[in-house]
Amino acid sequence: MAGSSHATFYRKFASKSRYLDEVLRELVDTVALLPADIRPQVRAELDTVGGDCRRAVRAMVRAHFDRIFNAQTGTRRLLATALGPTNSQALRVLRAGYSHTDALILQLFEVLFAHTGATFRKPLNSKSFSVVLTAMLDGFIIRHRAEPQVVTADLVADSILAVLNVAVDNTQRHGHIDDALTAIGGRPGRSEQLPPEPRVALIAAGRSEFTKRGYFMASIDTIAAEARVPPDAALRIFPTKVHLIVGGLKSGYEALRQGVADDLSLDQDVASVVRNHFLRVARLVVAERAFMDALIAAVAHDTYAEPDSLISIKRELNFPGLLAPVIERGQRNGAFSDGEPAAELAALLTDTLLLRCFTRRGNSPEQNADFVFALVLNGLRAAKRSASD
Repeated sequence: MAGSSHATFYRKFASKSRYLDEVLRELVDTVALLPADIRPQVRAELDTVGGDCRRAVRAMVRAHFDRIFNAQTGTRRLLATALGPTNSQALRVLRAGYSHTDALILQLFEVLFAHTGATFRKPLNSKSFSVVLTAMLDGFIIRHRAEPQVVTADLVADSILAVLNVAVDNTQRHGHIDDALTAIGGRPGRSEQLPPEPRVALIAAGRSEFTKRGYFMASIDTIAAEARVPPDAALRIFPTKVHLIVGGLKSGYEALRQGVADDLSLDQDVASVVRNHFLRVARLVVAERAFMDALIAAVAHDTYAEPDSLISIKRELNFPGLLAPVIERGQRNGAFSDGEPAAELAALLTDTLLLRCFTRRGNSPEQNADFVFALVLNGLRAAKRSASD
């Protein structure tokens, strides 16, 4: 059909499979891509519509719709996507195409929301947001091949705006994507049956909400909805988020207290007791990351804004108080310096360990505990060398 001889064919391609590889690479290479940089065009559209982001997005979609949804381009893209993974070279080109599209979507976001301080709602970030829109466009391209009258420029623009509206947070409240459906999802009414263990359900929901939203954005209402506990019942069990943090960490805290008491009753040397305690605390930070993060945020906030409310945390979760008796015993037997009160030293050591655990999350509990213990035991000063060294 090409007017070529068999000999010429095999000189160029060596085999039929090599020929098919080249066909596939050509399919991938001819997938129409958008320009390398769309920021100037987005800025121009924004200027044209007086800064209205919605109208600018619609104008951009209309401008590129025919190019993206071209029937021949769509067919080639489908074939390349379906067959690309069988060819490493074609797969690399495909991935490069997706990366390019992701980059263009980020350019759109940057220009539309420049100087607004806009962020993505958790758990979305710039990378996952780009993947969402790219995948959505791929889906539209597939549907357009079968029903072009259904997939219109207006529908695509409306869909992009819908995703932007839900995904983008320009109030810097650092919200979560779940918030978009909170008002629609409804909450259990007073007459609904409580879970068998409402306290346990609230603690589990609190762990989930603190992980997703952080201490400041989580609320008792959202936690109650997650736990399927009526809000008024939730408030009777945990009147505030601080009470919930205490409830979530109480068992872990009691295990720490018991561990120190057992070590002391077994007459272990004070250095071993301190090391064991450091390791238990570091493991608790990992096991209860959500509640420990919330605890630090609550303590920092209350220390600055509402010092009176900090008393309950200090009383219920007095982490430095667990270590103070050990240091005091070490001071009495001469193992530790007695230059400072035991309570002050316990607070300093506990704060140092927690800071290490929170800023070195990639380390294991053993690594963080050993680092702080070695620093406490040896200090920063290098040992003096003798003349014979």
